[in-house]
This record gives sequence, structure tokens and C-alpha cells, in this order.
Amino acid sequence: MAALCAWRGHAVTLWSPRGGGTRHLGHELETRGVLEGRWRVRVAADLWRAAEQAEALIIALPGVAMPAILPRLASALVGEPLILFAPAGALAPVLLQQFASARGVSPPIGALPVPPTLARRDPDGVVTISAIRPRLWLAALPVKALEEVRAATQALFGLPAEPLSDVLAACLAEPGAIFGAAQLFAPAGVQHALGRMLLSLTTERDALAQAAGREGLPGIAHLVTEQGGLPNPPRPLGEIGAGLAFLQAIGRASETATPLITSALHLLEAATGEGFGPNPILAALDRNVLAQLM
Repeated sequence: MAALCAWRGHAVTLWSPRGGGTRHLGHELETRGVLEGRWRVRVAADLWRAAEQAEALIIALPGVAMPAILPRLASALVGEPLILFAPAGALAPVLLQQFASARGVSPPIGALPVPPTLARRDPDGVVTISAIRPRLWLAALPVKALEEVRAATQALFGLPAEPLSDVLAACLAEPGAIFGAAQLFAPAGVQHALGRMLLSLTTERDALAQAAGREGLPGIAHLVTEQGGLPNPPRPLGEIGAGLAFLQAIGRASETATPLITSALHLLEAATGEGFGPNPILAALDRNVLAQLM
């Protein structure tokens, strides 16, 4: 996303919580694939320096990091810049709004179910961008800020953004946990097993959306084909588990059965010996927030 923004002519600053994501960079990010080049970037030493002059902040962090990082981000805000979550992150935008409101600030917040690129960082430090999506889906917080957030998002990435009803819809549409579960549990050597797993898990996701009054989510075929396939390698197991725990929590809140999603979560916990519930972002939210959203 940094390369895409730099290609669009924006001045880009990167910050990584532990430094691992930026340690190999000087002042340049190199990419290959569908977007090839060397892109000038600034690496900030800390979150406050990253945020101090930003007109827009893009948050691309695993969900487990959000409860610790978002209060720090809220305290680092200067003014009310656009904040864009890519991907949406299991109601992380609502959690940030909770922290920002406590400081008396109300930045416009956007939530993308999927980022604009499919990419990986290779062992040589170069980022391979295998696909740039032809379009995005977007929700805003507050909902009345949608057009402002939509215009800014399109300016950042140069891609059209189709509106979703609200942030909960964007979080339900985020496919990372479904992609990861299907890749983990589809039997190797069984023809079309991966496709069937994707469709079956998506059917449960769509039932959750319907129960919550958030129908019309992007279809799984669009989410897969428009990024040129599934992520390779798959997302880390902790992220898959947290995403499944979020969907399971929405199922409980809406009294909707999710046997495949719940089974995938239990299998992952049994295989790793770890517990992935409750979702860390939901656990950090005010307990009434989810009920109000539902």
C-alpha cells in the first residue's frame, strides 16, 4: 500500500510497532510484479513522529496488536486526519473511535474489508505485488463521513470504492479468516475441496450478515478473483483464529448457528494448543457496543 500511494505521488511515512517491518529499509521501498520500481519513503522512529503531520493514516496491523496500539495512536493524533483500516479488523475502527472520543477528538475513520493489493515481502526484502484490485469496498465511521472517506480513499489508491452500510458490514466482509480456514482444512488431493470449503464458510458468513441486517456483502468469487487468487502463504494462524473467533461471537450475538466456523476454530485450537477466543478487539471494546451494533 505504501508503494501504491507513493506511485500515486503521495509522500509516505512508514512505522512498524516492533521495527521488524521497516528495519531493512533506508529511504526506499523496492517492489516488483504488477507495480515495479523504487519508491522513496520515510521511516518514522516512533508513532508520534509518524502521525504528527499526516493527512491520512493507514492501519495495517494484525488484530492481536490493535488493543495495545490503538490507544497510543489516539494519544498521538494531531487534529483529525483520515484514518483508514485495511483490512477492517473485527471492529477495530470502533475501538479506535472509543479511545479517540475519550480524548475529545472525532477523526473520520474508514474500513476496507480487503486491502488494495495482494503482496508479499520476499527474503531479499523486495515486495512482490501480484495484484492490484480493480475496486475496493468501504465503510465509514461515522456513517455520515462516507463520502469524505470515500473521496480520500480513492485519492490515495486511485481505485473506485463501493460503499458498504457500516463498519460491522465491512468487518463481516473481511475474508481473511475464511480464506485461511479453507486453505488449512481443505483436504489435499480432493478436487474442488478448497472451492467447496470457501463457499460453505461464506454461506455461514452471509447468514451472519443477514441476521445482523447487513446483507449485500461482496461475494467470495469477487474477493478471490479480483486479487488473482488466495494469499500465498496464508495468513498467520493467530490471525485466522482471531478472525474465526470474531465470526463466532457475531453468531452468538445474533443467535445464528455457525457449525463450520466454530468447528474450524476448535480444530485450529486443538492443533496449536492455543485458545483464540475471545477475539482481542471485541474483548477490549465496551461490552455494550456490539449489542448496540446488532
